[in-house]
Amino acid sequence: MLQIHSWPNVILHIDGDAFFASVVQAANPRLKKKPVAVGKERGIATAVSYEAKQFGIKRGMRFFEIRKICPECICVESDYELYALFSKRMFEIIKQFSPAVEEYSIDEGFVDLKGLRRPLRMSYEQIGSRIKNTIESNLGISVSVGISCTKSLAKLASNFRKPSNLTVVNGRQIENFLQSIPIHKVWGIGVQTAAFLHKLQITTAFEFITQPEEFIQKRLSKPFFEIYQELRGKQIYMLNPEKKVTYQSISKTQTFHPATNNKNVLWARLLRHIEEAFTKARIFHYQVGKMVIFLKTQEFAYHATEIKFASKVAYPMLVRSELSSAFEKCYRSGVSYRTTGCTISDFEENRTIQQTLFQDGLFENKAKKIYPLLDTKKVDFATCLFDKEHVKEYGKKPALSLPVLSLE
Repeated sequence: MLQIHSWPNVILHIDGDAFFASVVQAANPRLKKKPVAVGKERGIATAVSYEAKQFGIKRGMRFFEIRKICPECICVESDYELYALFSKRMFEIIKQFSPAVEEYSIDEGFVDLKGLRRPLRMSYEQIGSRIKNTIESNLGISVSVGISCTKSLAKLASNFRKPSNLTVVNGRQIENFLQSIPIHKVWGIGVQTAAFLHKLQITTAFEFITQPEEFIQKRLSKPFFEIYQELRGKQIYMLNPEKKVTYQSISKTQTFHPATNNKNVLWARLLRHIEEAFTKARIFHYQVGKMVIFLKTQEFAYHATEIKFASKVAYPMLVRSELSSAFEKCYRSGVSYRTTGCTISDFEENRTIQQTLFQDGLFENKAKKIYPLLDTKKVDFATCLFDKEHVKEYGKKPALSLPVLSLE
């Protein structure tokens, strides 16, 4: 069906396997081949090793739950400086093979291999294997590599046989490869869009690419037509080799005295952290996919929960009900807390985010108009929750907590 030759373009995608946990194990040889969970300082697992996954441990689990499942699991605190050092070294190795490298995130990147077979005297598969083996032997971490004609196909290939594998899909192999890929696994197709496609009897990536162009353009917006073209072997997403300042996560937290059990005070403080974290994300043109919120008790115990948003957002107002539900899960009546905080992660640049099929576009447009005024501090919307302790300490009212503001 697809009339393309083996290599119209050659894109390699490399992805660190359980990167944070793998780095911890590499830096501490005694942790090799042992179950490890990262994120102890938050009270919730932000990354787990493959040894821990074998016990059923998953990201987002609370550490008291992890200890019940696997008492021998080693819980460690995050070390983002260490992760950054490993990431820098990983990309330095990759750039020894190709000058065209896009550092997509701290643990994954895209590489243009077109035309490198002759100067390197290797096939594309051999180049991918050499990059993979060099990283693993030098850094002591495992990576998965996919090679194909476009970024979308290469990313699917690298995820196909994790961990520590190499998958090559040339133009003539695309159809067979996509037959085994569920539609929700495709990069850029979220849960809601996948559900919509299921209603159209499209459940696999192969069924998606076999639809006529008119069918896709009529029922889906432009970004999904671009994905459709990428999966058919036509390169739409070009590599961006410009080095960018990126964040893997952004955290905001505050310890206060005296400790309090006042629900409204804790909620107001937490919302302030959330607003500040999202403000910083917007400065770097990020939208957010995940958040961890936590409360720390007098006894230094963490009550935390993770939220994975249905679609990435830049404004907390759009996920106010999810935030409220998460806070209710963390808060315990009768317990005094000394610290509130949040961490946002799973970032993606604004220009790559498209409105989902079921998103409230009108409400989002209102947020886009209001938040710039708040960010510039030209407008004071007052506050929805009055934190008397904050006023007493700083002599002014706290910033507006917009997630509880209704614009309806």
